Amino acid sequence: MTNGSYKILIVEDDQNLRVTLTELIRLEGYSVLTARDGDEGFAQAIEHQPDLIITDLNMPVVDGVEMAQMIRRENGKVRAVPIIALSANLNGYQLPEKVNSGIDRFVDKSLGNRQILMTTIKSFLVCSDITL
Repeated sequence: MTNGSYKILIVEDDQNLRVTLTELIRLEGYSVLTARDGDEGFAQAIEHQPDLIITDLNMPVVDGVEMAQMIRRENGKVRAVPIIALSANLNGYQLPEKVNSGIDRFVDKSLGNRQILMTTIKSFLVCSDITL
């Protein structure tokens, strides 16, 4: 599969970061969908069946953990979509309690290292191709 064949859903309440992530990921050749909160992200995931979801943890309405749990309860392909959570405060987010939340990987967005994020994205998409 080429990068453009993959759909990535970005769920982020901060508009500036949502736009920045969208452009970064599009520059890598991926197709991007966006949502402003977990409720909208859940609806987008069900409707568009993305290959990967990147979500903020702390958002209004429905946070990233709640959204991941909602997706994991669904039937069908969307249930198995890899979910990467971004947060600027991973140390304060009680990660040990969130391990079984349905989130596959936690990435610290305060580091500002796009290479870590892109490597993580590619590792999940390559793994999904191998299992097909």
